[in-house]
Amino acid sequence: MSPNRKESQIPVGTQFSPELIDLMAFVKMVVKFSGDIEKLRNAVVEAPVRIKPYDSAPTERMRNLPLEAGVQYGILTKGTYHATELAKELAELKEPDLFEIFARHILLKLNGLRVVEAAQEMFQDGRDITGDTLSLYLTDQGFRVTVHNTAINTMRMWLAQAGLFPKGKSKSEAWIPNKAVKEKLLGMNDELIAALSGFSKEQISYVKVLCSLEPKDWIAASDVRDMAETNYGVRFGRASLPKEVLEPLKQAGLIEYETRGTKSGKTSRLKVTNKFNSTILKTFIDSTLKSLNNVVTAYYLERPEDIFESLHSKDKYIKGRSLEALTIYIMRLLGLRFIEWRKRAKETGYSEVDVLLAGLFGGLPTTWQVQCKNTPTASVTLEDVAKEVGLLLLTNATHILIVANASFTDDARKFARAIMLKSSVNIFLLDKNDFNSIKENPANIAIIIKTHAEDICNLRIKNPVWGGTEQDKKSALKHIQPTLF
Repeated sequence: MSPNRKESQIPVGTQFSPELIDLMAFVKMVVKFSGDIEKLRNAVVEAPVRIKPYDSAPTERMRNLPLEAGVQYGILTKGTYHATELAKELAELKEPDLFEIFARHILLKLNGLRVVEAAQEMFQDGRDITGDTLSLYLTDQGFRVTVHNTAINTMRMWLAQAGLFPKGKSKSEAWIPNKAVKEKLLGMNDELIAALSGFSKEQISYVKVLCSLEPKDWIAASDVRDMAETNYGVRFGRASLPKEVLEPLKQAGLIEYETRGTKSGKTSRLKVTNKFNSTILKTFIDSTLKSLNNVVTAYYLERPEDIFESLHSKDKYIKGRSLEALTIYIMRLLGLRFIEWRKRAKETGYSEVDVLLAGLFGGLPTTWQVQCKNTPTASVTLEDVAKEVGLLLLTNATHILIVANASFTDDARKFARAIMLKSSVNIFLLDKNDFNSIKENPANIAIIIKTHAEDICNLRIKNPVWGGTEQDKKSALKHIQPTLF
C-alpha cells in the first residue's frame, strides 16, 4: 500500500463472513487455542469453524486471512493472537445474544454506526444503495472505505445476523437498516444519537461527568459543572448553565432539572432519566462519536418544515441551530459534502452561519463557501458580500453562496458582479424570494441555481476580459450552452 494512501476505516474481514465462518465455533476456538498460532491456523479452516469447505487444500495465506480478520474485529490480539475480553464474553453466549453483543461491538467500536448512518442518509435521500455506492458515499465524506472490496458487505452480513439489516433481499433492500433493531442494540434512538452528535465540547464534558458519577438521585448542577471544568479544561457561564447545558440535555431526554432562582443563592439541581445508560453513553462518547460525521448526523433528521419554523424562534439557541440545520439541508439539496464550519452559531451571536462544502457539481470539482443569514428585517449589504470575498484567500472556494431571508442591496449585487468579472469565483446571491421558493418546494433550488448560473455566464460573455466585435459576442452567446457551474 502506498504510504500516502489511507487504509479503510472499517475492518477488512476477508474470509470472515457468516456464510463462511460459524461465529460461535470461531470464538470458542479462539479461547481454546489462545496464543497458539499454529493450532488456530489449522482449526480455522476446518469444521465446525469453517462452514463452507475449500475446493482445494487451503494455503498458508488462506489459513491466516480469517485470523487477521478476527484481529480487526477485536476477537484476537494483534501479533500475539490471544483471545480478547470480547472473545471470552462471546464464547459464553448463545444465539441470539451472541450476534447482538457482537453487533453492538461493531456499531460502537468498529465504526459500524457510521456505515449504518450513511445507509440511512442515502435511503432518506432516495439514493441507490449497494456496497460500492455506500463506500463511495462514505469516502466522499472523508471516511475512507475501499470500493470493490468485501469489507463493507462482510460488516453488513454480521449486522444482519442481529437483524439490523434484512437477510435474503435484493441488493438495494439488503442495505436498508431496521431502526427498531438499531435502537435495541444501541440503547438509544436516532434522536438521541443526533443530539449527542450536535453537543458542544462543554455539553459532552458535562455528560461524561454524569457517566462517572452515575447519580441515583437529585444532585447539584454546579457540582457536575465544577468537575467538568476540572477534569476536561472547559469553562461554563455561571448564569447560562441551565440554558446552554441543562436544557439541551433535558431536550435529549437524558436529565430532568429544576432551577431554584438566583435570589435564593441555591444552585439548579438535576437527576438523570431512565434513558441515561452510563455504560452505553461512555462508550458512545469515547469510541463512537469520533467516527461519525457529527454535523451531518446532528441535522440529517431535521424536517425542512421544522427548520424553517425554528428560524423564527425567539430562543437564540434554537434559532442558531436552525441556521446550521439549514446549511446542511442546502448541502443535501446540492449533493455536496460538509468540510467545516467557519464559526459556530454561538460565536457569531446566532446571526449568521458560514460553512465550507465540497463535491462534484456539474461534473467538476467545486468548493462552496456558504453563508446563511436569517435577518428578515435587514438587507444584505455590500460589506456582507465583501467579507465573504475576503475569506476566499483562506478557503480557496470556487463558489460563494449566500442564502438570506432578506433582500440584497443594489450595491451588494453590483459588487458581486464586479468581482465575478475580475475573477473566476462564482457568487450566488439567493434572496428572500429564492428562500421562500426553496421553502415551498426544495426541488426549486436546482432551477434557482441554474438561473443564477446562466446570468453569471451571460455577464462574462457580454463583458470579456479582452475585446471583441459585437458580432463575435453575438456568435458566442448563440452557440454557448450555459451550465450549472
